[in-house]
Amino acid sequence: QVIMTDRLSGTNVSAEQRAELLRLVPKDFGDWQGSDKPVDEVVRKAAGAIGYISREYRNTRTGERVDLWLIVGHSRDVSFHTPDVCYPGSGFEARGKENALYPLVVQGLPNTPMWTNTFFKEDVSGRRLIRVFWAWYNPKVGEEESAITWEAPSNARWHFGNARALYKMYFTAEMRDPQETADNSVCVRFARDFLPEVDKALAAVYGKLNAEKAAEAASTAKMPSESAAK
Repeated sequence: QVIMTDRLSGTNVSAEQRAELLRLVPKDFGDWQGSDKPVDEVVRKAAGAIGYISREYRNTRTGERVDLWLIVGHSRDVSFHTPDVCYPGSGFEARGKENALYPLVVQGLPNTPMWTNTFFKEDVSGRRLIRVFWAWYNPKVGEEESAITWEAPSNARWHFGNARALYKMYFTAEMRDPQETADNSVCVRFARDFLPEVDKALAAVYGKLNAEKAAEAASTAKMPSESAAK
């Protein structure tokens, strides 16, 4: 109950501080070049995104493409709207009855489990097969953290409680054939290049917030009490 009600939570994170992430995540890095995509306001509100990045990354060497959807907002919205909830609303059908947990490993970073599933849609333009990976990050402003940790709990709503600055990240790519495994997805290769970049951006944002909070605490400690002043 304490977790779900924010009873013992620290200082709230403002929309402006959350939006700072958008300026720090690079469009271009390594072999990848990104281009921002428009986001319908209805989609943004449904996702609960206070801040967001909707971007296509193209590998200049291989031509492969990955879509990134990275948002931040209140846990009550961000924890609920997962691909198995959202994609059917866009005409896609999940191929797997249950989402699979993929144990992504990136050298130098904590293990990053991500949920994944594949989806298909048939319409007048033909048949589309896509694979989606997703995970969350819950920043704890004011606490020392050695590294950014992405998580994929079985029940995100309960796991993250009433967190007011919960991040969610999707990687989405077209499948080359119906038998393509998660290991062979371009999303995995992209994730190994991208995660160090996004983690640096998040660390910069929350390192700054922690420093500001520490400075505020130090300033408060130095102020004389009302009785002492008298």
